[in-house]
Amino acid sequence: MGLFTRTKSSWKHDRETLKALPFRQKIRFLSDYYRWVLFLFLVLLLLLFYLGDLIWQSRQTIDLQGFFLNDRQNLFPAQTISQDFSRYRDTPSGHRIAFEDSLFVDLDSSGEYNAASQGKLVAYIAAKELDFVVAPEELAQYYAQSFLLYDLEELLPEDLAGSLQEDFYYAADGTGEEKACGLNLRRSHFLQDPVYDGAEQYYLLVLSYTPHTDALIQFIRYAYDLDL
Repeated sequence: MGLFTRTKSSWKHDRETLKALPFRQKIRFLSDYYRWVLFLFLVLLLLLFYLGDLIWQSRQTIDLQGFFLNDRQNLFPAQTISQDFSRYRDTPSGHRIAFEDSLFVDLDSSGEYNAASQGKLVAYIAAKELDFVVAPEELAQYYAQSFLLYDLEELLPEDLAGSLQEDFYYAADGTGEEKACGLNLRRSHFLQDPVYDGAEQYYLLVLSYTPHTDALIQFIRYAYDLDL
């Protein structure tokens, strides 16, 4: 007799037993005798949910993708920001904003999580799927020298560039060219949060290959509570 046949036969017998038990004893009975069946069923449900989510995401157009690195004080809650920014710019159906805040990078560490975070960052940049990075000062300086970045004085409209002139971070990027590689977010609404202790400055860096320049300009206006 196969496993399925034995399980089916056993369930027919146990079903009669369950009918006679009170609710709490039914739960205990199922937990004791069908623990692995319930576990496998839960795993299957989670797998189906995960696959369904992947299929749903693959059918949507990403309008802007960004990573918030080393956010120890939860100043950049990615899910909340992506939802709020989507409303701010009235993101159309079938499109989405993709932000992530789970990556932590320590340039002096060789730990597994650090390596995984670095690997994901480099992989997204190599695939040209990442539009911007927000990172604390030390990392921003390192990445400004390592990656090819947009000159924010050229990217931003004249009125916006003029308003943010004092926040530009000038450095030579991966090409060796001196330019406005980053934007210090000290005056953005993200760093007005009462939990922010001011110990670290955070910078926004825009990857030079991004085609989503309009969305990036909108995001910077959103970060500084400026009207579209």
